[in-house]
Amino acid sequence: MKIVTFTVAKGAERLGALTNEGIVDLAAVARASGKGGLETLADVLAFLKGGAATRVQVLELVAWARDRRDPTHLLAPDRIHLRAPVPRPPKILCLAGNYAEHWRESGHDAPPRANHTPEVFVKPVTTIVGPDAPIRLPGPICLAVDYEGELAVIIGRLARNVAPERALDYVAGYANFNDVSGRRLTIDTPREPTARTSWFDWLNGKWFDTFGPLGPFLVIDEVQDPQALAIQTRVNGAVRQNATTADMIFSVAETIAWISRFLTLEPGDLIATGTPSGVGSASGTFLREGDVVEVEVAGLGVLRNTVVAPADTAIGS
Repeated sequence: MKIVTFTVAKGAERLGALTNEGIVDLAAVARASGKGGLETLADVLAFLKGGAATRVQVLELVAWARDRRDPTHLLAPDRIHLRAPVPRPPKILCLAGNYAEHWRESGHDAPPRANHTPEVFVKPVTTIVGPDAPIRLPGPICLAVDYEGELAVIIGRLARNVAPERALDYVAGYANFNDVSGRRLTIDTPREPTARTSWFDWLNGKWFDTFGPLGPFLVIDEVQDPQALAIQTRVNGAVRQNATTADMIFSVAETIAWISRFLTLEPGDLIATGTPSGVGSASGTFLREGDVVEVEVAGLGVLRNTVVAPADTAIGS
């Protein structure tokens, strides 16, 4: 099952299911078929909170729409605009340094697992954009912008203090993610360079608007093993990152278990599981206006975004 969030023209966001025949407008089909359950189809968070029963409902609605092939309910791709499949995750939790080769390309040895734990940081929800949405350069405050292709995990159930062997039971699905990163900030306040300022500059560089492309869809119940997926990032068609999720230092299950020791994971929470080697900072090759970045994890489609110039107007002025 492939779940999407989409709009038609400039209308409100809708929840859909992607099929070979088109996109099923789930709420519209629920109304037309008289099957009800509209409250669980309001948006992707409602769908996720509905759990297994809502997934069964969606399968029934898709079958109903396919049988009738009504273009009102089964929309052609050129009629819609895909948004991020989870446009507003309650939390965005990202792993730093979760591939050994990524450590090595930065000039460091990967820490041994026995003396290391997952390193988790947070990105704001305002970073999230969908497929084909622009990655907007920040302007003078950051002139070195990098890509980081990653596997994103979307949580489907409340999870707190879960064991690693049960952690995947709390996953709703998977998607492509690009943890776009500002590598060097230009701060106009004189500061003493310390480990603390370096750390916060690194973190702030993850926070710019549009620095979290996600999509194009959320894959439900199709990924058998999240540690056996090829992952590739391309810039203007050239392969920059090429690895497999088997190379993660901490698996998806271990990461979920670790995070759940500190906070309650909720339906719709996004966990970005780290990036492999091949980032632009390793070669000094940063993103420029006009670049097209593609992230592709096997079975999850292709997340494509174009880099655009900084905005020239303030919001709220």
